[in-house]
Amino acid sequence: MEAAVLAALRDPRGLGAALVVLVLVLYGMSVGRTRALISLLSIYVAYTLAILFPFSQAVSARLPERFQLYAHAGLFLGAYVLAFLILSSAVRHGRLSMGELSLWQVGAISLVQVGLLVSMSLLFIDEPFARAIVGRWYVFFAGTSARWAWPAASLAILPLLRREHTE
Repeated sequence: MEAAVLAALRDPRGLGAALVVLVLVLYGMSVGRTRALISLLSIYVAYTLAILFPFSQAVSARLPERFQLYAHAGLFLGAYVLAFLILSSAVRHGRLSMGELSLWQVGAISLVQVGLLVSMSLLFIDEPFARAIVGRWYVFFAGTSARWAWPAASLAILPLLRREHTE
């Protein structure tokens, strides 16, 4: 097992994957459980708001032509920031509260959070540009199955985020 891990780390792709995992765990540890869950909820809220926004065509038409393709993505990201700030404020004022997570739970929620955010953002960008941004990872984040898998993963992970009790 140890030899296989060392061999994988010598390969540039294996080293890159290990770096991504490390960044996700560090990101999750710095953000914490509450903010990670607020971010997940904010993604859903922003997606719903961006899809249902009745004036998106009118706003897009008022933008310079080179930005019109990205108006929906901007709306989604703006709604995400707004939802995140509002929900964070609710937590700060004691209206929402959550306990601590173990290291594997922080890593899992971070992976799902970042994956869902990237997936939802790519849905608002025209496909050729999105493919240029993420390259061969496009199918993983914005392919037909991925559009369902990331939201489903974020729902499936929630029951696993209970506090672990030690006796």
